[in-house]
Amino acid sequence: MSSNDFVDAQPVPPVEASILNQATNATSSATQSQQSTSNFSSQDCVDYPITIVPVDKDTRCYDMNHKRRGDAYIFHHTEFDLNLQLDKRENDGDLLKRLSNVLDDRLEFTVKVFTNLKYKKICKEITKAANANHQNSDCILFVFMTHGFNDKLYARDTHYNLDPLRLLFTAEKCRTLAGKPKIFIVQACRGDSVDGGTLIPLRANRSISASAMDGPNIPYKLSTHADFLIAYATVSNYGAYRTWFLESLCNVLDSEENQEDDFLSMMTTVQRKVAISFESELGEKQIPSLTSLLTRKIYFTRKKKPRNSLTNRMSCINSNVSE
Repeated sequence: MSSNDFVDAQPVPPVEASILNQATNATSSATQSQQSTSNFSSQDCVDYPITIVPVDKDTRCYDMNHKRRGDAYIFHHTEFDLNLQLDKRENDGDLLKRLSNVLDDRLEFTVKVFTNLKYKKICKEITKAANANHQNSDCILFVFMTHGFNDKLYARDTHYNLDPLRLLFTAEKCRTLAGKPKIFIVQACRGDSVDGGTLIPLRANRSISASAMDGPNIPYKLSTHADFLIAYATVSNYGAYRTWFLESLCNVLDSEENQEDDFLSMMTTVQRKVAISFESELGEKQIPSLTSLLTRKIYFTRKKKPRNSLTNRMSCINSNVSE
């Protein structure tokens, strides 16, 4: 791989925008109307919000049989304000198109692409997503393709922390996604350290199999922070090559060989491919980093299409906004 593929963000720290409190308050007020009126008989649940989740507590797999897969939001950045002193992100336009196609055609998401948004606009779109009704959706997915440094991501005009935005989708705040997967995929540097790699002997792979077991919908207390999967292109404090992670992700998701795997197993395959199959001209390596708060397995089983429905491509919404 060419060294030009590497994004080494060395930003001038700007004043970070501060509108998350408003967003959080808006989400909290909007979700109050979504709270369930069901009651537990157990006394220890009396003081906690009650949420009805779509599967029984002992079910091993998420319910992926809702009317629609859900929305996939892609925030793609190529240009940044001059005061940030960040290079233009180039050479990933084709990758963006392929990622959108794979999420649309293979995984059946409704894909929404936003280009070069300012931080306030990103917050607006994500807050709107948190306030939406996802009752008929299997899950939700976000992809961020941008510069990063010290675990901050960059909008067009400033840097920001992802976690406050992610927390808008906890079971407490976004009730119609309670008990459903919330997937965050980040293609960005997290620092400027370089992984030189280590030579190790080859080892045999283990085969992973899984089975699904459905159960009745019985209310139970759910951890507020459950059911998230956060995938970064690289580990903390390290730089990331621009295409390795998402190219491997697209290859795995689009491969017939991996279609029987659950999503976390697919992501493990992605990690292996990036860590072993890619190397820069200088011998540098990279490994994606996963944080899984999932409580079940995710299987992107194909949905039955209405006979006269439009093609998946028509459902792809491309919002190229540069505000």
